[in-house]
Amino acid sequence: MGDQRGVSNTISESGTGSAGQAGSIGQAVVSAPGQGGALVPRQLPAPVRDFTGREHQVAALDSLLLSGTTAHRTVGVLDGTGGVGKTTLVTHWAHQVQNQFPDGTLFVNLRGYGPSAPLDPAVVLAGFLTGLGVARDEVPVELDAAAGLFRSLLVSRRVLVVLDNAATAEQVRPLLPATAGCMAVVTSRDSLIDLFVSDAAHRISLDLFGSTESHTLLLAVLGPSRIEQEPDAANELVRLCAGLPLAVRVAATRVASRPQWRIADVVDEIKEDQATDDGAGGMVGEAVQAVFDWSYARLTAEQAQVFRFLGWHPGTEFSVPAVAALCELKHRETGRCLEALAEMHLIEPVARHRYRMHDLLHAYARTRARLDTPDEQHAARQRVVTWYASVAQFADRLLYPGFPSLEVEIGWVGPPPTLEDRAQALTWLATEQPTLHAAARTALEWEIYAPVLALAATSRFLTYLPSPLWTVRLDIEALGITAARALGDPAAEFFLRESHSETLSVLGRWEEAEAGFTSLDTPRNPKRYTAFIGLGGVHLKQGRLKRARDCYQQALPLARTHGLVRTQAVIEGNLATIAIRLGEYEQALAHIDRERDLRDHAGDQVGHAHSFYRAATAQLAQGNHVSALELAEQALAGYRELPGTDKLVARALELAATCLDHTGDLARAADYLQRAATLYTDLELPAEAAHERWREITARATAPPHA
Repeated sequence: MGDQRGVSNTISESGTGSAGQAGSIGQAVVSAPGQGGALVPRQLPAPVRDFTGREHQVAALDSLLLSGTTAHRTVGVLDGTGGVGKTTLVTHWAHQVQNQFPDGTLFVNLRGYGPSAPLDPAVVLAGFLTGLGVARDEVPVELDAAAGLFRSLLVSRRVLVVLDNAATAEQVRPLLPATAGCMAVVTSRDSLIDLFVSDAAHRISLDLFGSTESHTLLLAVLGPSRIEQEPDAANELVRLCAGLPLAVRVAATRVASRPQWRIADVVDEIKEDQATDDGAGGMVGEAVQAVFDWSYARLTAEQAQVFRFLGWHPGTEFSVPAVAALCELKHRETGRCLEALAEMHLIEPVARHRYRMHDLLHAYARTRARLDTPDEQHAARQRVVTWYASVAQFADRLLYPGFPSLEVEIGWVGPPPTLEDRAQALTWLATEQPTLHAAARTALEWEIYAPVLALAATSRFLTYLPSPLWTVRLDIEALGITAARALGDPAAEFFLRESHSETLSVLGRWEEAEAGFTSLDTPRNPKRYTAFIGLGGVHLKQGRLKRARDCYQQALPLARTHGLVRTQAVIEGNLATIAIRLGEYEQALAHIDRERDLRDHAGDQVGHAHSFYRAATAQLAQGNHVSALELAEQALAGYRELPGTDKLVARALELAATCLDHTGDLARAADYLQRAATLYTDLELPAEAAHERWREITARATAPPHA
């Protein structure tokens, strides 16, 4: 056997169905957007410009900060009712003090209350870890391991961690730093008593505004002249808002936008609305309900429709195109309405063409939406989940061109997506990941089943993201299986069960994955070959090479019978990988020749490049260094022609460098390794191994000849 130094046989594909067809290749194609990179993260949202009051609570937080700087970490819990201003307070305070935390400020909305499910702490830790510079591939899947790594990274660092909108102490506890000098501030509608007992947390309660604080906020929004002209009306407006800062801000902003109105006129209208309640109440206190009712009643018909329909949006954050589809409006009209709602503080902007809504206002909007006719309600719900599902399908086709997919006819609503390539597709999918999850769950609740199937089938993109999110894929696929059974669609059910099993395999849950794939080997399954391919992938990942070969050999004639050209190519490629690992190089090259012809026929450009990479490893292992170099260069050229394959380019550069090392061209080998290391660094992937090889080869290249 030839020298295999530097050879990596990581290019393999374990399946052909909804998930497994990507295999380890799929995880290498595109770098996930917005992940990691910033060693000193500053994640706080923008503060409110006219923050007022809360002097006692600000002083209490300052005191906690001072007490925790030398001896131990400090945990503060801000609790209070919804809309009382917890997020506003903690954001304002954190901006004032974050310069005392030179190593970063981490922030997350834990979604403890609202239409979306509370965030899994493992998912939160993935975001924190990548924000602190951990490569996505190195984020642990298991919660305990991720929490341990998080705590380790904070040793000797000073970091402020803001955990907003927490549901339970169990959700919070893994996210708390353990290092002296670090501080965590948690906000919740619950008092989280367990944190006081087990984590020595300090409680800071936010009550409703008193009249003085409400007046101060009203003054900040309206200005002194209007308050001085109508002091009694201002007092009454404060009383009507019942001390809830959210209500004060909504009412004051609405008054400020109408300088021709008297405050007394507004007070009279709110009282009139309160007296003629139309049944939409019950969600908040009666007085606050009246403020929301009054503000809603003064919207234009188009603005009111947009606000009302936002109650059916699956989450509290949304884009202009999503709302345009939900409301059956053009993009420009939707944007104007959302800007108007933002000016009234009924929603708030978070990015260009992107907004979020307080969950109290989201709940209020849904109470309003429920006053529409049943047909109108169903149509709005169907439009929004259909839009998310159809754009997800479009993005999935860009991300996985030529791969098998579940064809779900769901139609199209709203504006078409502006996604042009694989990188943009993954950016959109990653940005909308929480909403896609919520859309699948709510669509199932609403018994709108087809979009659930589409969202489940396209959830395979989650394996591009940090590994804790892979369990979200399991959940969405389970929702899809339930929907398929409700529709009586066995083909969709088998497709999603295979995808579910492949996800288990990716997660390393071998026994569950093997059981799942074995259950697919039934005469009822029209695509039984997927069971053998899936089992082959499970065995291959565990190093059971001969058992994997048996499975792939059983799958190959079935794939031929179905005329599945690309699937046959995948199988031949995996058989080649197994043969290389067993040292059967001539047999491997025969598999690769057949694979390459099939890739060409299927138009699979990425797979075609893979075949050259595989062949190069086989030739290199036999000591055929010149032939291996030619093949590695062909793989490199193939990858470079395709967008989003930088990780594969880096691997091919490393392989070519190994070949150049053997042929004695040390200068080119060092150059290739330096390029590979740069790509890995740009992708936020481990680069030290490539750097180390570059240093070693450079040292040999520059060493003086022996005397």
